[in-house]
Amino acid sequence: QVFTQWIRDSEEMEKWLPRKLTVLGLTSILMMNANSLPPSVQGSIPQIVSVVVSMTEKMKEEAEKEDSQEGNFEEEAEEEDEEEAFEGFGEDEDVTNEADELYMNALNQLSSGGDNAVARFLMGEAFDDDFDDDDDDFMSPLDEVDTLLYVNDTLKAAFQREPEVYQQVQAALAPETVNTCQKLFAAADSQRAQEAQQQAQQAQ
Repeated sequence: QVFTQWIRDSEEMEKWLPRKLTVLGLTSILMMNANSLPPSVQGSIPQIVSVVVSMTEKMKEEAEKEDSQEGNFEEEAEEEDEEEAFEGFGEDEDVTNEADELYMNALNQLSSGGDNAVARFLMGEAFDDDFDDDDDDFMSPLDEVDTLLYVNDTLKAAFQREPEVYQQVQAALAPETVNTCQKLFAAADSQRAQEAQQQAQQAQ
């Protein structure tokens, strides 16, 4: 029931963190052999792939848009940094990190709030006004996970591991989803090629 509701609500998620958690969580299911999954989840694999592909495409487009906007404000931000140089903590101040405090506060609220709190979190509802993943200073361990590459690698591995199963999955997907999936694969290959080129240049 929770799994079905999770998929159903995924299209209504607006905040970055719940969406990334959803993409990574649903994608991780595809790392398991299909016959080891509960029958209800096995039957939902085409739907899982559709949701993952759709959300990954949207997140990729938004990230590219943000990157282009950041380029316009880079010089302005550098000037502000020079004007407002950080002078360090005073001797009587605790050396703390605001993002760490907000993260721990959110985890505590999730732990004490039960299933309702988890559901609200996955939907991106603001159970804490201070916990804002849209803030430019927000940090998360998930920042280190490249969503596009994770989805690309997991889907390709699943097709290679169980070709007959995923041929049936592909046949059940809408043509638009298949086309989007192929575009994401191409984008992931291009990203990896660019990263390899940059590493080679740095090594010289």
